[in-house]
Amino acid sequence: MVNTVLYVHLETVSNLTVSYGMNADDFLAGMPDIPHHLLLLTPVNSQEMVDPHTGFNVISGEEDVAAYLKDSKISPKKWIDYQHTLYLDQITPQEVAEMLYLGHAYNHITPPFYYKLGNQYVYLDRPDGTQKIYYRNLDQFFVSLDHAIARHVREREVEQRFWRKLRNDTIAPLPDHLWVTLRPLLIDGVLFSFDDIRVHQKDYEIPLYQLKRKLLLTDQTWLRGEDDLVGSLKYARKQQKWRFVAPSTERNGEDVNA
Repeated sequence: MVNTVLYVHLETVSNLTVSYGMNADDFLAGMPDIPHHLLLLTPVNSQEMVDPHTGFNVISGEEDVAAYLKDSKISPKKWIDYQHTLYLDQITPQEVAEMLYLGHAYNHITPPFYYKLGNQYVYLDRPDGTQKIYYRNLDQFFVSLDHAIARHVREREVEQRFWRKLRNDTIAPLPDHLWVTLRPLLIDGVLFSFDDIRVHQKDYEIPLYQLKRKLLLTDQTWLRGEDDLVGSLKYARKQQKWRFVAPSTERNGEDVNA
């Protein structure tokens, strides 16, 4: 189950997301540019580069940063990007304490966007297997989520004869008006169940569920209650169009937001 679901919880007040089922490629797809510098919030490794003022490990250079972000063997990843090494010397003890708390408690004391760092992100791998990411520009997340949805669909291709025909087809991005529809659902937390994709005349449908309790990655009982179904994403292969179908209209065979 854990490899066939995508979970997203959106917090617009704090500009953060909690997600499961998104990988490094998905995250990077939403980045206009690779950061040049990272401040690591993981336990300090004295064998790696350490900033003498803050005491954190640092990674510098776009190539080294990209290699770190893409390396699946490095876990957990916890970091804040920054723009200029010179400004690290201006970080106050209070700000260092706030960053230590972020890395330890996976939560913020104050909004974790520091003008001295000019950071765009705070990335935290959590012990439960989810990722908590703060975005200065939350719209970047939707590009990453769109990439993740398409990737999960591709990963299902090999399991059904229909999907093999889809391999060379381009999966269109979700249109803006659909994100307007999905955004309130994501605030409550939504699980995309790719294990339950349904195929209808070469089109396909991804059920979306709202969990009544905390996501448990080894638990398969969450998707057995119809009350949790909040709708489906339908993709018309020939027209390359996405639609959202609410549960009540789905039972009546009607599409909304077409």
